[in-house]
Amino acid sequence: MSNNQITKLLVANRGEIAIRIFKTCKKMGIATVAVFSDADEHALFIQHADEAVRIGGKQPGESYLVIDKIIDAAKQTGANAIHPGYGFLSEKEHFAQRVIDEGLIWVGPHPKAIAVMGSKIGAKKIMQEHGVPTIPGYQGDDQSETVIKTKAIEIGFPVLLKASAGGGGKGMRIVRQEKELEKAIAEAKSESLSGFGDDTLLIEKYFDTSRHVEFQIFGDKHGNALHLFERECSIQRRYQKVVEESPSPFITDETRQKMGQAAVAACKAIQYDNAGTVEFIVAPDQSFYFLEVNTRLQVEHPVTEEVTGLDLVQLQIEVAQGNAIPFTQNEVKQSGHAIEVRLYAEDPANNFLPVSGKILDWIAPKADGLRYDTGIASGSEISTFYDPMIAKVIAKGQHRQEAIAKLQKALQELVVTGFTTNKNFLISILQNQDFRNGDFDTHFLDKKFNYQGDIFPQETLDNLTVALQHYRFLQRENDRKLAKGVPSGWRNNFYQPQQEKYSYKGYEFPVSYKIFKDNLEISFAEKKFISKFCSQFTVHRSPTSIDYCFEINGIRRNYSFSQNGNQYFVQSGSLGQIVLHSIDRFPNPEAATVKGGYVAPMPGEVTTVLVKAGDKISSGDALLKMISMKMESTIEAHSDGEIEEVYVNDKQFVEAGTLLLKMKDE
Repeated sequence: MSNNQITKLLVANRGEIAIRIFKTCKKMGIATVAVFSDADEHALFIQHADEAVRIGGKQPGESYLVIDKIIDAAKQTGANAIHPGYGFLSEKEHFAQRVIDEGLIWVGPHPKAIAVMGSKIGAKKIMQEHGVPTIPGYQGDDQSETVIKTKAIEIGFPVLLKASAGGGGKGMRIVRQEKELEKAIAEAKSESLSGFGDDTLLIEKYFDTSRHVEFQIFGDKHGNALHLFERECSIQRRYQKVVEESPSPFITDETRQKMGQAAVAACKAIQYDNAGTVEFIVAPDQSFYFLEVNTRLQVEHPVTEEVTGLDLVQLQIEVAQGNAIPFTQNEVKQSGHAIEVRLYAEDPANNFLPVSGKILDWIAPKADGLRYDTGIASGSEISTFYDPMIAKVIAKGQHRQEAIAKLQKALQELVVTGFTTNKNFLISILQNQDFRNGDFDTHFLDKKFNYQGDIFPQETLDNLTVALQHYRFLQRENDRKLAKGVPSGWRNNFYQPQQEKYSYKGYEFPVSYKIFKDNLEISFAEKKFISKFCSQFTVHRSPTSIDYCFEINGIRRNYSFSQNGNQYFVQSGSLGQIVLHSIDRFPNPEAATVKGGYVAPMPGEVTTVLVKAGDKISSGDALLKMISMKMESTIEAHSDGEIEEVYVNDKQFVEAGTLLLKMKDE
């Protein structure tokens, strides 16, 4: 056995990517080690590893970002290799170097490549030297406001100011006119300095319409480099990818070939020796320009795996062990079409604010060509400490339309309950005709796609309400201990129906029902429905979940139900999912809302309190900042006034609905 043979691999990450890596290791006969924070002690990914080491803390800065803890965990368990996954420490060259210095095998590119590509300015210079097309711009050392202004005017508006050390949209400003420059430079520098500790800016020509297309690259330690074709990632929100697919529905075969050659040239320029991604923007005329190199495995790597038939994690491990890439460029083929969407715990109707809580039911439909990369199961917690992604859902078809159809049906039938998700938002994108035609760019979600929230036909709402009422009737029947021979809802007066009350999106409405020839007659909003329970078609989909079959006004469908207190998640694969609340007949008096009070819109950490008692404030002033699931929010005043009391401190964790501060009652 060579010294480079990986025998036990530690994954310095969590969630779905940890599980993804463990699965390949198991296939290869490699023992595995997980590390977990206190917040993750019950997480699913731990169960997929042979051993797991608690590294303490709940925040990433106390756990997954502490290099000493990761190295110690490897030494304690005898792991001889570390895979960083993506995010966290995956693109920190000092982590890669430390792993190597400790005599461990680093499953990733060499530290120098990470360091060089970590600087957008440095990366751009190298690409220009090696003939890779780059966006017209400025990346000079002189960072004075005068020079930045002069260069921006020379390049021509619109321009993009961009933090050299940044990512994820921070430190970026689009400037369309000269008069906007001064303010934009100040804001971009400030945001870059606070976010990355470096206020260096670069300037790029900005394209009002362009595509975001990236190429998967691979290199080894023998000087070989090749690409594994492209991924179209133009459907984005706040610079974060939402939908990824391969092949791109936009670029031509000629452009594909040229971009692939440029990606390989970029790879060779830095002697790249593992998995990476070269990102480009593509203009409407098919001209393309280098953006950056991501020196790690990407979130969207399953798309490439599906169309090439390759296991990219296995390939990473092979080249990390010193083996050559076992195929040539000509041997890599694209087959079929694959699309991935990112399913998040977030509320699209509330500015995509992240949400957290326990998943009541997770039931993913199975079919050929469907894949789910996830770190959750029924009962899992979506924590406020980490990214709120629930799963990546991937569909492969013989062609693009088949992949879209499979993915749409999978999402419609997918049961994920317990809180709000972006599932219906994703379905709406897949149903959009411009998306289906391949007619979109990076501004699609902002300009072309108008998401109105979860809007269902009245017939669908009626049907799901009837199904819930019948389900609750059956539940009471099963739970009753007294008078079991008497049907639930029975009355001495046959004409007096049983009454219930529900609310949907805050709208309350009464529902009545009575037994009618072994069926239920259910009435509301001056409409009548006959519902029949088809007991012989009841399906147990998991230990905790049953599909109930109801025939409502002559049409049979299967329905899934999940309950959290008075909140019911009702779903039919052919109709969709809604949330209904049952209203108690004798509700407990609720605590009165504090007048002038500001409450936390989401669970998270109060990072900075910006006001104190006695401060005079104006409408729109920032009161405090919060962070939840890597997203920062500012609580702003909605009226003029004076602060009476502040109830929270910096670095304090609060639940959603916590009273943060109070204004004086004028």
